[in-house]
Amino acid sequence: MSKVFYAGCFDPFTNGHLDVLKQALQRFDKVVIGLGINDKKKRYFDRTKMIAAIEEVLRQHNIQDMVLCLAYDHYTGETALENKCECIIRGIKNKGEFDYELALANYNRQHYQINTLFFLPSSPELENVSSTLARELYDENDFKALKKILPKQIFDLLDSQRP
Repeated sequence: MSKVFYAGCFDPFTNGHLDVLKQALQRFDKVVIGLGINDKKKRYFDRTKMIAAIEEVLRQHNIQDMVLCLAYDHYTGETALENKCECIIRGIKNKGEFDYELALANYNRQHYQINTLFFLPSSPELENVSSTLARELYDENDFKALKKILPKQIFDLLDSQRP
């Protein structure tokens, strides 16, 4: 059975993340979604609540048996190996992201002997969707635009916390 680790902050989990997840499930039997911590970013949304909302998304798309969602606080490569994953997957949208992601991939390969596979958004309308954009729309109280880039369950979580 093939299993991969999908690492990210997922703060929040967007339709772009869901797209990458679905692509991975076309190629692998199982995906472990790991909500990590980035010391350079302050979380907007509670990680435990985000995991619960992502699990609702998984049930809605009937993929809950193929995906495990967890929180982790140490190195991505280490967590991927602890979960017996054969590689790490990451979504990238542009060249700027690729340079950053390549550095992370090289680190994980060098220190943990685990490779990273990169996925591009499969739909052009998703290429600009990001957690950063979602947080900006949230801060601007633009819930009409926010609803278009988030799975319903994630939108409902953010809507319930509306300022």
